[in-house]
Amino acid sequence: MNTKKAALTVLSITLKIVIIAVVALGIFRLGSMAFSYGHSVFQEEAVDPMPGRTISVTVPDGVSKMDIARLLEKKGLVEDWKLFYIQVLCSKYSKTMKPGTYTLSTAMKPRQLMAVLSGEDVEFDWGQEEES
Repeated sequence: MNTKKAALTVLSITLKIVIIAVVALGIFRLGSMAFSYGHSVFQEEAVDPMPGRTISVTVPDGVSKMDIARLLEKKGLVEDWKLFYIQVLCSKYSKTMKPGTYTLSTAMKPRQLMAVLSGEDVEFDWGQEEES
């Protein structure tokens, strides 16, 4: 009888340790994924290295920021529309993007894309050499 009680106690403790280990591993994995995604939000990377590809984009009147992000992903200007959408929400450009036709490059960083779509003049090397 005593052996049975000891075995149940050991089994109970082992089960609790396994559950705690699985929960801790899950929290670590979730935290790692959240850090990686958060880092991507604030780390600016272009889709292509310089000089990139030039792409014309028309943003219709009344379109949402989410639709603009999806359009840019469809055109190949951003890799993940959800990430770009979060970047827009965290930026000063969240309320300033305007409809129109824009010439953009796959070598532009997300903040440069947002600035152009907001009507700002952006200094960008289009890969053309200056003539002297």
